[in-house]
Amino acid sequence: MNRIYYISAALLLSALSHESKAQTQPQDTTMNRVMVVEQEYTPEIVDASRIDLLPKVELPVIVKSQVEYAISATPAKEVPAGVMPPLIVNEQQPNPKTGFLRLGAGNYGNVDVLANYLFLLSPKDKLDLYFKLNGMKGNLDLPDNTEDWKSHYYRTRAAVNYLHHFNQVDFNLAGQFGLSNFNFIPNEWADKQRFTSGSLHIGAKSTTDEMILQFEAETNLQMYERKMNLFNDGGMTESRIKTRGNVWGAVKEEQYIGVVLEMNNLLYQGKGLKDYTTIDLNPYYHIFNDIWNVRVGAHVDLAIGHGKGLRAAPDVKVEYTFADSYVTYVKATGGRMLNDFNRLEVENPYANLNQQVENTYEQINAAIGIKGSPMNGLWFNLFGGYQELRDDLYNWFAPTATEEQPSSRYQPIIFKNTNTENAYGGATISYNYKEIINLSATGIYRHWKADEEWALLYKPNVEFNFNADFRPLDKLLVNLSYQYMGRPKVGSDNIQIGAINNLNVGASYQLLKFLSVFGRVNNLLNKSYQWYFDYPTEKLNFVAGVGFKF
Repeated sequence: MNRIYYISAALLLSALSHESKAQTQPQDTTMNRVMVVEQEYTPEIVDASRIDLLPKVELPVIVKSQVEYAISATPAKEVPAGVMPPLIVNEQQPNPKTGFLRLGAGNYGNVDVLANYLFLLSPKDKLDLYFKLNGMKGNLDLPDNTEDWKSHYYRTRAAVNYLHHFNQVDFNLAGQFGLSNFNFIPNEWADKQRFTSGSLHIGAKSTTDEMILQFEAETNLQMYERKMNLFNDGGMTESRIKTRGNVWGAVKEEQYIGVVLEMNNLLYQGKGLKDYTTIDLNPYYHIFNDIWNVRVGAHVDLAIGHGKGLRAAPDVKVEYTFADSYVTYVKATGGRMLNDFNRLEVENPYANLNQQVENTYEQINAAIGIKGSPMNGLWFNLFGGYQELRDDLYNWFAPTATEEQPSSRYQPIIFKNTNTENAYGGATISYNYKEIINLSATGIYRHWKADEEWALLYKPNVEFNFNADFRPLDKLLVNLSYQYMGRPKVGSDNIQIGAINNLNVGASYQLLKFLSVFGRVNNLLNKSYQWYFDYPTEKLNFVAGVGFKF
């Protein structure tokens, strides 16, 4: 595929933005109503050189408890986060303010720009435009403390998303553009890297129970280019055609049967990379009522052209509600985790491909737990389980490194696969008092095993996350967050990568109806740690700026 055509097409498409969820209400019989959801983000700016992708925590959704209404705006969280107007659902006159602009800067050359505008074209049409730029440029201390590294990392994301409401179906047309520019630790073989990505999305889903069969269907064209690679004469490109459908229908009241089918066609340009196709089938049966919520299914996954052929995993979830506000549950799930270029960037943008990696397969993730709400505003979730990953993705030094001297500054990092497993247990607790105080904490312990022990070097075995939002004044929001991630000891010499120990504090204040200011200090403890294999991140750093509604 012609590179110039690819980049030009990606620029025209822009990107699907999942960070803006404002909804348009249908026309009322007596008056026109516009429902505006204005999302507030706490001014949390994570390390600019880190791709932040944290696991979602599922809190219990139980509607039988007494409802306690708040009288102030509701703060919400995002990863990474920013500053936006309060989350309010209210009826307003037509032509409400639907635009937002955030501008921030700080030490280490940190920049943070976010722009979003929602066009309410009609009661059935909306167009959402989105742009985000964040990054840094500054000197970082290398792990051996022998010299400074003049690092830079900038990410640009743009998006366009069009939605039309038909009587029984929603139609969605969207696109994405992404650009990542950064440099490596000084070495003999490479200096700068650039990732360019773009996608086109077309989708439709049913929105009414009047249809005999409900459905969700989408097709996506995704393109991705890695500018250079150590083991390739030039760059590498990946073109992915993803088609997915979910069709289900009622067997009887509160009982459904359905099937999910997803097919991925991956086409490559680059040395040592082969084209291949994956077909993932997920039939399921779902029954639910006030007491039981049961899903019984299976994943049957096929790879053609590259990979391990036919694989299967369970898809079973059982929830039982008792005492009005408590749920006990068991689950056994799994399935394919596609290691395309997008996931490789999330895993480690600084790593290279010396051979085509296998797709990771979650053979099983079995858990048992209990979650509930013993009082208004208080929620908890206690759980434990076991996870088995086949061809789990990890990073290691290129074959030129030796076990006796694996930390040379001039040795590139590569992707590898191995089998891993872990037993885990943990708890989540949250408390919200009338939106004045919002507290949440999650702790997880994992005990890991792996065929290749060095694959565990950067795996988390102890994780703790705490977040607190306080609103002492109606216009002032204060946030405090803390993250700890410990890693296991590896090898006969008990080598251990330092823990992530990150304390952040920030605040935002609404000066005027259309103007707010924010500030955030990250890594308040001034600790040295690594998100990515052998690559340092910023010590104490800050970002401050302003946000506008228009």
